[in-house]
Amino acid sequence: MQIRAVGMQIRAVGPKSHSGWRKSSGRLRISIGLVLLLWLALSSLSGAESCMAPESMRSSLQGHPTAETFADLGIWFGEQKKYACAADAFAASLSIQPKAANVAFMFGASLYLSGNAKDAITALQMSEELEPRNPKLHPVLAAAFDELHQTKNAEAEWQATLTIDPESSDALDALSRDLTLDGDYSETIALLENPIIRGQRTAVQSLNLGLAYARSAKREDSVKILRDGLNTSPDSVALANELADILGQIGRPEEASSVLSLALIVHPGDVDTEVHLLRTLVAVRSEKAKQVGIHLLLSSPRNWEVQYLNGVLEIQEGRLEEARSHLEESAAINPNVAELHRALGSLLLQLKDMSGAKEQYEKAIALGDKSAETQADLSKVLQNLGEGH
Repeated sequence: MQIRAVGMQIRAVGPKSHSGWRKSSGRLRISIGLVLLLWLALSSLSGAESCMAPESMRSSLQGHPTAETFADLGIWFGEQKKYACAADAFAASLSIQPKAANVAFMFGASLYLSGNAKDAITALQMSEELEPRNPKLHPVLAAAFDELHQTKNAEAEWQATLTIDPESSDALDALSRDLTLDGDYSETIALLENPIIRGQRTAVQSLNLGLAYARSAKREDSVKILRDGLNTSPDSVALANELADILGQIGRPEEASSVLSLALIVHPGDVDTEVHLLRTLVAVRSEKAKQVGIHLLLSSPRNWEVQYLNGVLEIQEGRLEEARSHLEESAAINPNVAELHRALGSLLLQLKDMSGAKEQYEKAIALGDKSAETQADLSKVLQNLGEGH
């Protein structure tokens, strides 16, 4: 790694230089763990952005810069959002003063912010050994674990964060998300039904709590939580879509469409929400479905579900050839949806295209459709083709 000063290059410990540095600096003692850490970090940052020191610091980087000088340089790079350069500078500082806990933390945080979560974890864990009570450490370490999908380790760090600050919104958001992803729904509910935070849940917390209730087969509780969350955070499109999903599942599609229509007033043009609304309207055969479907065909013609739902709508209206065109276009865009091939097979059966229907039913089954209805329809097609038993 290179940090440039006036007309010179200052090298910190790196893959090609740390042995020479140790020989010439016998008075400094570094643990084998730190040497390996610096090796890993600096190797991963080789070829990073050019790290030009500011004019005001160049004179102090000449000769024999101190650990404090490199630390100040790392802070300056961090303020410029040049995190790879900041990590280089903090590594140089640690090569001189390896037990500087705050510098070790900033080194790990810079590695994380530069996109190097794996080595950031090693650095942050070493920082924790030097300063176990650093309140800033646990959230960064948790975020690094989350980035590597090590959710159990992340959960432990978010819990440690909450031990220090029980009302940390960031920690509650992230921990409830991780618990929900892990299927620990009872833990999510216990965490977010805590009376201390019940009245001040964020949109993320309301969403995670609603999901936890829904996946615990407590859908009415889920609706209440999601609706309360949406009243508190009316601009949350995620809450609106999840609430509409649950309302649809419990047989209240009119309420679902109202929720989505209101969400689109706040977020006009949100394609996912528009598609969700069309799906809901088609399911209840609403007169509004045709208008929404035409709008989406014009604005999002390459969305497979837009084409599919318009095809289903046209089947409902008896316009089978138009439906065929839209369903075939949908399959061309995304050929990996079982329900799409099931619908196209059913349509082709109605159009007496038995070979085409057979192909579509077989694709639906290959993609996981195990319904008795699909099997029965395929048997009917095979009999028409003379292939039945």
